[in-house]
Amino acid sequence: MKKRDKFYITILFILPILFVLCVSTYSVFGSKLDWLSQHVSLADYFRQTKQLLPDRFANLQGQTNAFSFSYYGLLRPDVLISYVFPNVPTSFFIIVYATLLWSSTGVLCYYWQKNKGYKDSISFFSSICCICANCFFQSHQQIMFVEILPFLFLSLILIDKNKRQWISLCICMAFFHNYFYTPGMILILLLYDYDQHKTIKDMIIPIVLGVGFGAVLWLPTGYLILNNHKSVVQTNLFDLLLPNLTLKGLVYDSYGCGLTVISWIALFQGIQFEKTRKLSILLIFMFVFPIFSYILNGTLYARTKILMLCLPLVLMVLAHWLQERKLNKGLLVLASLFLCTKTMFLGLLISLVFIGYYFIDKKECLVMYALVPMIVFTGLNYNQCLDPKLYYSMYSKDKQELIQRNDLKQRTADLDQLGYSVNHIYDLKEMKASSYTSTSNTLYNNFVYDIIKSPIPQSNRTIITDSENYLYLSMMSVQNVLSKESNLYGYKEVDKIGKCKLLKNKNVFPMVYVTSDTLNESKFDKLFYPYSLDTIYNRTIVNGETSKDYVSKMKLVKNLDQSIVIHNKKKTKKIIPIDFDATQKMVCIDFDVKNYTNKKISISINGMKNTLSKKHSVYPNGNKHFTYILSKKELKQFDVTLSKGKYKISNIRIYTCDMDVFDREVTKIKSLKTDSIFKGEVTTSKDGYLVTSYPYEQGYEIYIDGKKQNVEIVNKAFVGCKIKKGSHIITIQFHAPFKKLGLCISILSIMIGGFWIWKKSKNL
Repeated sequence: MKKRDKFYITILFILPILFVLCVSTYSVFGSKLDWLSQHVSLADYFRQTKQLLPDRFANLQGQTNAFSFSYYGLLRPDVLISYVFPNVPTSFFIIVYATLLWSSTGVLCYYWQKNKGYKDSISFFSSICCICANCFFQSHQQIMFVEILPFLFLSLILIDKNKRQWISLCICMAFFHNYFYTPGMILILLLYDYDQHKTIKDMIIPIVLGVGFGAVLWLPTGYLILNNHKSVVQTNLFDLLLPNLTLKGLVYDSYGCGLTVISWIALFQGIQFEKTRKLSILLIFMFVFPIFSYILNGTLYARTKILMLCLPLVLMVLAHWLQERKLNKGLLVLASLFLCTKTMFLGLLISLVFIGYYFIDKKECLVMYALVPMIVFTGLNYNQCLDPKLYYSMYSKDKQELIQRNDLKQRTADLDQLGYSVNHIYDLKEMKASSYTSTSNTLYNNFVYDIIKSPIPQSNRTIITDSENYLYLSMMSVQNVLSKESNLYGYKEVDKIGKCKLLKNKNVFPMVYVTSDTLNESKFDKLFYPYSLDTIYNRTIVNGETSKDYVSKMKLVKNLDQSIVIHNKKKTKKIIPIDFDATQKMVCIDFDVKNYTNKKISISINGMKNTLSKKHSVYPNGNKHFTYILSKKELKQFDVTLSKGKYKISNIRIYTCDMDVFDREVTKIKSLKTDSIFKGEVTTSKDGYLVTSYPYEQGYEIYIDGKKQNVEIVNKAFVGCKIKKGSHIITIQFHAPFKKLGLCISILSIMIGGFWIWKKSKNL
């Protein structure tokens, strides 16, 4: 390796590190919601459990399949390494690892292009464009998007060196970092191999082995995804065939390649060369027509972020054009016609200056133009990192001490930081009903937001946040609440450190109990809100006979038929006095909302927040009917906060119900020590149902006196089964579906693949 190569590689490796170090002087190299509440919180929880490949996680989402959270680093190297150093913050490993992968991507890009015969100056310039691509914004946000790229570049190098057998390891690592993008990566590798070497047959075995290596992760996760429908924006198939000239998948945008305008010009210039003509045309079509993004995303949606997998191919075309030094003015004009926004037009002018100098033999302008992507990336991302105050507030020593020094027999809710604390576990004795994962349990999600009508505070309803809704707290066995306030019905303050209080309510439902008070599901489905609320609380909803009918105690106290149009230029607050008796009552408020803009809107009442996502949100929450269930000890007024925007509120109704209605007695079960989810003994005088607050999913097994039972869905979302009168020993177990099969496939693939790789490498 020449001295110049070493110098270029050193620069490429150091630049991302310098950027992270500069940012870290005043902020944390992370972001508010996904990075803080998912990547860091979940990795920290994985480490606390000290389990490499568990079947379930008892502390999140009311107890759930562990593969619900596999997308967030379950088998990723940085998370696994953090297990060995429990006293070092998990965020340190995540930040360092993301930065090293970013730096490695630039080095691999340079090595790959040099290996293809491009000049060192051109390879260096192309690699600068690579590490300064705006997609690396995701290195401190949704990190899995870009952490797959080093393995893509390494695979391209292995293809060119005819060492395809090692690609199986790259594919396996890609699965562990981002299983959703790995099929797209495989398609890019096949496309590249065919374009460069006119064959794909030598890729079949490495791909099959790589998929087999990663089966322990993707097989049980894939099964779980198929059994949980996710609400995304509806895609019009006709729109997929219409050209999209925003070029978000290629230029500037962080949810795409994020290159500068020169990359778009290079794709058109690549048409003039036989070696890059077909690839250039295909890439142009991929960035213009949404159908390609739709296919690469597995027909889930047509988001352009998947096109960041095309980054190496675009850079290769760019390098080839610069190496050939041939300018086609007609293609230059044609490319320019697509650049219709002010930002892209400015980028075009800068690119034209560069092109003019470069093609009159001013080769040194490569270095000068390299400053452009660096400036663009720095300008767009320098102030986008996490406020240290918010980060450190998530690791409150006060909360941790409150949890550790108190007996928490059932679940705990953190009402202090609803958006950020959903996945954060201070201690393994803390069990939560909340969660934030892209593969959340659909039945449970519907129960929280559609049946007991907890407010939807986020634009994305996959975030199941804790709520003051008493039905949520009691039915999910939330005995403990962390809060700065103590005005919550049924809960008494038992401990306090600083501003943080621990509240307890011993009268919530147990996590497992027996009851004979049942209501047939078909009868329940005929009820309207809010008359369904106290019904589901006082009767267990089953797909069987009704033991005793129930008449709702909800009363309508206000019915305002008039509509109110809100036109706020900024957030406003209003105080509305209560002119009805709200003492010791649950107050239910609901109304319809119509949004006249493309901005999201939110309305809070006494701290309880509802949000309607913007019109073209990728994950629309569909929350057009706002509901609020207030169960305060004292309620004298409505403190209303209205977001800015123009929207209409109509059909306002207010209901009340005496709180003593929510005082149902059930048969408790004496808990016994066990390695299973639950084991206990109970005596019941009537035939009835065993009811749990474990969200239903495939994999649960219930044994009564050692005999396996038929597991049913009770209360529309939870695990349960029939139980006969008498004394019984109850055992509940969970086994993640397809985990054992995935593990067997992975072990078998490793055995076969290890031998095949050794033999193949020996023969080369």
